Amino acid sequence: RGQHHHPTPKAMKAVILIGGLDILRPLTLSLPQPLIEFCNKTLLMHQLEALKAAGVNDVVLCVHEKNLPKSWNDVITKYEMDLGLRMQCSIEKSSLGTAGPLKLAESLITNDGSSQEPFFVLNGDVLCSFPLRDMLHVHVQHKGCGTVMTTWNDEPSKYGVVVGNDKSGRIEHFVNRPETFVSNLINAGLYIFDPSIFSRLPSAGEKASMNEVLSQLATEENLYHFESKGYWVKMTDVRTFLSAVGPQLEMTRLLHGADLAPHSGAPVPPTTMIVGNVLIDQTAVIGDDCKLGPDVVIGPKCVLGNGVRLESTTVMSGVQVDAHAVIHDSVIGWNSHVGSWAWVTSSVLAEDVAVKLGTLLNGVTVLPHKELSVSVREPRIII
Repeated sequence: RGQHHHPTPKAMKAVILIGGLDILRPLTLSLPQPLIEFCNKTLLMHQLEALKAAGVNDVVLCVHEKNLPKSWNDVITKYEMDLGLRMQCSIEKSSLGTAGPLKLAESLITNDGSSQEPFFVLNGDVLCSFPLRDMLHVHVQHKGCGTVMTTWNDEPSKYGVVVGNDKSGRIEHFVNRPETFVSNLINAGLYIFDPSIFSRLPSAGEKASMNEVLSQLATEENLYHFESKGYWVKMTDVRTFLSAVGPQLEMTRLLHGADLAPHSGAPVPPTTMIVGNVLIDQTAVIGDDCKLGPDVVIGPKCVLGNGVRLESTTVMSGVQVDAHAVIHDSVIGWNSHVGSWAWVTSSVLAEDVAVKLGTLLNGVTVLPHKELSVSVREPRIII
């Protein structure tokens, strides 16, 4: 119905709201959050690849200046080359809330007001199955100002909650962090807006809340939702980062099974056992008699000794794990070294941490460049 009047936009833009994201501490002490690797690809790259697959060729990144490392421009240039996308940055000097950055970037998004095409908006802390083409199809059909991706959640009171009309998909109520039960459908942090959204935002440089804007659009009967049934995660801390690895690897298994070990990545010796979904970079070195998995990610240039046991663990690039060490439910930061017979569980090691021979760590968060030779059996932060 009416589909031929509104063909899919030829040159779609997308906006990624990164802001001052800094929730994956202590990993963000070394790299800004978008450049942290998740399943051997930066969080930003996961989003960019999904946008490219949906037909986007122009991306605006809204970033707070305090989140820009010296290498930022080099990274962006490399991503432009690798993906064939145009990428522009809109830099915030002060915090502008969840919708203020959008207004600041208006001229980049609308080509100084000449474009009337709809555009995607993604929160920088969200990973999901990214059903962006389906969402766009829904947006083009209903002709409203905005479409919100929603997802079913067991704890809706933490989020913006949507009450939708099942038949039309129009959002009747939008309630932020409701105190009483309203619905299990939450705002998933992905949107499609028409440029008419800009007239509803405060002037550039002012703070604005996305949830307030959405609430206003719902009141105007101009907001619709698209319910995604795929996996979805909002990165709130390293725990949620780890909990997302399982669903991400399962999606990889279903869509690109050949990318997982032992079919892909570094050679796995015949005496080493792979259990469930395991992703190994091709430059890693894996010892004999190891047991790896399920839900294990091994980054570039990692070296695993003989008899190493990894489960529900992400090992960043350049890590060395010596013989017979056991690591469970943990993140091991770049260039760290876990000694022989060490036992690490439910812990996060930042960059360049050394865990000495036979040391036990339980529930420990360790800041960069530390050396641990004494066991820590109770959860704590090592500064």
